[in-house]
Amino acid sequence: MRRENGEGARFIAGGTEIVPMMTRHKLEPDCLIELSRLHGLNALDCEDGSLRIGATVTHAALESSGLTQGAWQALAEASGSIRERQIRNLGTVGGNLAYAVPSADLMPPLLAFDAILRIRGAAGDRPVPISEFVVAPYRTSLRDGEIIVEIELPRAREGMGSAFCKLTRFHGFGLSVASVAATLTLREGRIGEARIAIGAGVPVARRVVDAERFLEGKPPSAEVLQEAGKLTAAAAQPREGSIRASPDYKRKVLVPLTERALGLAATRSIQRSMGDA
Repeated sequence: MRRENGEGARFIAGGTEIVPMMTRHKLEPDCLIELSRLHGLNALDCEDGSLRIGATVTHAALESSGLTQGAWQALAEASGSIRERQIRNLGTVGGNLAYAVPSADLMPPLLAFDAILRIRGAAGDRPVPISEFVVAPYRTSLRDGEIIVEIELPRAREGMGSAFCKLTRFHGFGLSVASVAATLTLREGRIGEARIAIGAGVPVARRVVDAERFLEGKPPSAEVLQEAGKLTAAAAQPREGSIRASPDYKRKVLVPLTERALGLAATRSIQRSMGDA
């Protein structure tokens, strides 16, 4: 259908991104190709320890699934932080990624989990690391006529805990002023592997490698987590003229957001280790 209708055709699933764009006349497609009932795109399962998420899985399904209540809890928190229940019920994982909105909540946790996207087009399937998918605000590496089919999260590290924290103007719900996702594992009271990813405070969501390296081998003390927060804030590149917060404010709040996300991830790592034992 896409080949037959050309560039005037656009894909739609939940419609929570494209419909507002059409309402504001930012997009005026000739026709819409509906994806939400395509067989297999709404699968959500764990296979050989890897989590597989179909592109039309909704935020509500991701939030409530038992599969996202353990190591991948940051995903449930990101989906659950969307303010409007209608958006959670209709909005899809694929749509949250495909438009490369800087405040998209799923990008930071998927970066922290080293997710792989499976892309399909007329030429066949190809895997794309999440770190290579968004190339600029509102621009992705999707080629003409391609869609996201599935997101795969590799097997979680033993004892890994994760968390997602964001600041909004609506008490933790709604569009992000700044957001942080964190994963870590604890070994004998010290941080073994850590991942930190930020969104909304940068043009494109990204990992904060300097903060990750700083954490390795250190205990998750308040002082250590605060320093990691400062390194995370230093890596931010907030956009001037944002209607939600100034660049200085975004950098300021990234410090406690990072501390909170890392602290929750550390607590959950301990809980998972005790459960495994």
